[in-house]
Amino acid sequence: MPEPGEIVIGKISKVLNYGVFLDLMEYEGMQGFVHISNVSSSWIKNIRNFVKEGQIRAGKVLAVNPEKRQIDISLTKVSPSQQRSKIEGYKQGKRAQKLVELLAENTKTDFDTAWAEVAEPLLERHDSLYDAFQLILVKGDDALEGIPKKWVAPLKELVEKNIELPEKSVRGRLVLNMPGPSGVESVKLALEAGQKKGGKRVEIFYEGSGKYAVKVSSADYKSAEKLLKDVSDEIASSAKSLGGKTEFEKVVS
Repeated sequence: MPEPGEIVIGKISKVLNYGVFLDLMEYEGMQGFVHISNVSSSWIKNIRNFVKEGQIRAGKVLAVNPEKRQIDISLTKVSPSQQRSKIEGYKQGKRAQKLVELLAENTKTDFDTAWAEVAEPLLERHDSLYDAFQLILVKGDDALEGIPKKWVAPLKELVEKNIELPEKSVRGRLVLNMPGPSGVESVKLALEAGQKKGGKRVEIFYEGSGKYAVKVSSADYKSAEKLLKDVSDEIASSAKSLGGKTEFEKVVS
């Protein structure tokens, strides 16, 4: 059973005038109850204006009575950001489990073996299986320590096809001053050097008056900022070798 204070996720199975019943999705066969006073912090005239059967909601456990199998829950004590995070985490967990099922199917292995040899070692080192799968995209084999060798190639292939990294973007602005008759061509060469340095993760836009916006994306802000510096330094170095100069500033969005 869940513990008091725990945030749980449930599907609304019944809406009554005095409250709501939730089927707890992480606790098979268990149901929680939300009294109308804990449905919303606003005054409620018609409870069905706030909740509907079939909705997925996150709530905080207020009290648990194991003997009566009664679980009291509040929807008002969960912030919108906690609600989104909990529901997204649940969806990611179900998706990760599905991928382990697919891994077992692809390798003609039973699910329990795939779970014991792949999922459990990853869960020992990571907060969630989905987090572990994302790290495999970033670090490759380094993130697969402790996984039997026979799983490495099929797992990497499965993750690369089915998992995407959340991207964080940062922007900068470059002013390029390239004197002489070949200035336009020199600007082009300098920008191409920066584009090559960042690859698909960098976008460069002309803003007018010799100014160029540089946008880079990566898995997190720290690596995105490093990449932005690397790209701008590459452009500056190339421009300098061609007799020009650059000014750079980071754009705070």
